[in-house]
Amino acid sequence: MDSGLKIVRREQSARSRQHRGVLTEVIYECDVLEILRTEMETGSTCDSLEFGDSSTVHFVIGGTPAFRMPHQSADLMPGDSIIFNAERPYTILNDAPSRAVILSVLYKVFAMEKRA
Repeated sequence: MDSGLKIVRREQSARSRQHRGVLTEVIYECDVLEILRTEMETGSTCDSLEFGDSSTVHFVIGGTPAFRMPHQSADLMPGDSIIFNAERPYTILNDAPSRAVILSVLYKVFAMEKRA
């Protein structure tokens, strides 16, 4: 019987990668979107290329990461979110003394439409 619920356990994470103080786990993936959990150590950075060519919403769970674009920047706190389209490059920097945790939703539909 189908209960309508689909539970994805942590150990079932599709994939994860760790690079220069940044741990990124894909916690859910389907045809239209990906949900990532990213932990950033103090002094670490990552850029929009690591998230692919899709529109992305980043939701800050912990810490105070800074989001930088060529002519703008924003320091976010837990509970804040920021939206980027795939056309503008950005960098995420954690220069705070504590770890930053970010939940990101990547919309693959935009990337597929862009390629078509």
